[in-house]
Amino acid sequence: MKHRAPALEIMDDPSVPDDVWEKFHQDLSRLERVLGCHRTVIRALREDSPPAASVLDIGCGSGMLLRKIRQDLGVPVAGIDLRAPRNAEPGIPITMTDAVRDPLPRADVAVSVYLVHHLCERSIVDLIRNVALTSRRLILLDLVRHWLPLVLFSAFLGPLFGLIVHADGCQSIRRAYTPGELRTLVEEAIHGSGARVRYSVSPWYASQLVDITWS
Repeated sequence: MKHRAPALEIMDDPSVPDDVWEKFHQDLSRLERVLGCHRTVIRALREDSPPAASVLDIGCGSGMLLRKIRQDLGVPVAGIDLRAPRNAEPGIPITMTDAVRDPLPRADVAVSVYLVHHLCERSIVDLIRNVALTSRRLILLDLVRHWLPLVLFSAFLGPLFGLIVHADGCQSIRRAYTPGELRTLVEEAIHGSGARVRYSVSPWYASQLVDITWS
């Protein structure tokens, strides 16, 4: 897959009914747990020095990852999304915010899972620079555009999570950035800021992690 697929995903349509949107995010959160996404984020947060004092999830859906972070780390959490859920996790504040353009809530560390493949190149740069205004660290976990995860997800994992997750999951992989592409965008976003960055790619090209810390 040399180039990113241009077509949007089903859940990118703002006219999708609330009940369908919320069911999708419940299924997506289950998929993220199966893939180890929540464990990856928790592990990265545990490695923080000093320990994270508060966490903001960008593109949080109904807040299931935030519930896990609060449960495991015992820190204040909050979330933002373009669409506020009707049935958010109890006690977790979630606001409708465009993380690319709007002022963000202050948080010690910001995290984002499976968001950046939805964004164009310019928006990724703007998102990172926007987060730098209110957080000292940003953890980005996203997919990798590669034939191997597409084949594995399409054949084995996607069908277990319903038609919409299957379809959108395959399209997400087609829309994702390669590690080299994402690294180029991150380097542009942090140029001159003195930020430190760590990059990693999981086995089977299942995901890539970008961990940015500003001085």
